[in-house]
Amino acid sequence: MATPDGAAGEQRIFLRKASGLIRTAGTMDTFIYNLGLVSVGLGVASMMFYGPAYYPGGNLLTGVLLAAACMALIAFGFITWTITLPRSGGIYVFGSRILPPSIALTMSLVEITAWLFYNAIAAYWIVLLGISPALTFTGYLTGSEALVNAGTTVLEPWPMFLIGACILILSGIILSAGMRFYLLTQKIVFTVAVAGSLLLILVLMTGSNAEFIPAFDKLMAPILGVENPYQAIIASGRENGWAWDGSWDGTQTWLVSNWPFLPLVGAAFSIAIGGEIKSVERSQTFGMLGAIVGAVVIWLVTITLCNSVFGYEFLGTAAYNLTEGVGVQTDPTITLLAGVLTGSPLICLLVSIGFIFWMWMWIPGMHTFGVRAIVAWSFDRVAPEAWGQISPTRHTPVVAIIFTMCIGILFLALFVFTEFFSSIIILIEAAVLAWAVVLGAGIFFPYLRPQIYEKSPISHRKILGLPMMTVGCFLGFCAAVFFFITLWSDPVAAGHDPQQLAIVGGVFVIGLVFYFVMKAIRRSQGVDVTLAFKEIPIE
Repeated sequence: MATPDGAAGEQRIFLRKASGLIRTAGTMDTFIYNLGLVSVGLGVASMMFYGPAYYPGGNLLTGVLLAAACMALIAFGFITWTITLPRSGGIYVFGSRILPPSIALTMSLVEITAWLFYNAIAAYWIVLLGISPALTFTGYLTGSEALVNAGTTVLEPWPMFLIGACILILSGIILSAGMRFYLLTQKIVFTVAVAGSLLLILVLMTGSNAEFIPAFDKLMAPILGVENPYQAIIASGRENGWAWDGSWDGTQTWLVSNWPFLPLVGAAFSIAIGGEIKSVERSQTFGMLGAIVGAVVIWLVTITLCNSVFGYEFLGTAAYNLTEGVGVQTDPTITLLAGVLTGSPLICLLVSIGFIFWMWMWIPGMHTFGVRAIVAWSFDRVAPEAWGQISPTRHTPVVAIIFTMCIGILFLALFVFTEFFSSIIILIEAAVLAWAVVLGAGIFFPYLRPQIYEKSPISHRKILGLPMMTVGCFLGFCAAVFFFITLWSDPVAAGHDPQQLAIVGGVFVIGLVFYFVMKAIRRSQGVDVTLAFKEIPIE
């Protein structure tokens, strides 16, 4: 049979001889990519929102350290994988070289479905947790009814959807401009986001609970129509069922660790762009572990200061009271409470912009993960060839970018206009399970695929007499299983609602069907797709 890439009778295994992707990301680019996908600002805001409210007695500082330790082990496992197979495509690249190909593609589909869903959720959160509260509290601080009304208006379904869709489209435009341009924009956004976090820490360090209470009461008393709103919110929360006796609870601490773990999974996202990273071993190691350390340092400082300045009881009851009782009528994010502390609309806006920029870093990063996965499928010829097309000038997969952007907009519409997803975390639970499967397979990779592993720079390194990859993947597998169990056990963070599990199960079925349909199509074209899985993916 004649093929475009070879002489007559030669079967073309991969889509083409070279991927078309180029190594443009350095060590600092990888670190910023991962830390941005941790989304430090969103991470600490979600911890302070959900932690005290739904896990009274859960020690967030201990929870952060537990989550960080487990994520570091997961990162260790993925570092050994990405050094051995330094290609773009996430866990598909790893799994397809050791697992049955149908399972590998299915695990990858589950993974990118989760990340593209959270890509859409990040756009939703920019409106819900960023734009709307910033407008509302700036309106409170300036006495502007128009800003308060605008903060409410953007939460209506159509404005929220249209703003979110524009954000997702902007991500597609930036990624289509090329990897270098995307990495440059990330550096700029990262700088602003870090500045916002440092400003928040500075505000908290120079404030106190004795200053915050009167500032909050003065601002909110006429708005809520109650005397001493700070104490009224705490009393209302206790009346409605929020309870804490002042001691820390081990079970609640275990469960609340889900909230730092969820953003920390972003620290390993550079596995998506492994084929575009220079000095892979150094860049991936520093990029993943550095992102975990950087996030944890900022979180520990910020959490300690928030509990001291705002008060643990107030933070818990303010979020707990959103649906009933005395509340602040918008999400009481710590960035906005910092604005109340200072009484400054400018401070409120600046820390809110930093917070929004942290959320933005999720969007093109997760978008990139989905793009690189389906491009890798296409290279192995288990997906349509169009998905693997790369621009010869910008070295970007424009078709895949547009396709995944449309998927993100669809997810946003389902989330805004329907009750299709009642638990927004259930898909991460499924993705963590997919990670566990691939890490588990990595334990045996040096023994089952020695012809590939022996080409790895770490093939000669041993720990306790065992291959480094075996040890790293074993530790990562244990950590991933631990947090899968933790998420499964926590109905607030994820749980195991039957309806949501059915959605996840549907994704697994779609993955299996997709693989076997594509395999049959390729067979009809005279192509055996299984040949690709016996070799290192193309570069």
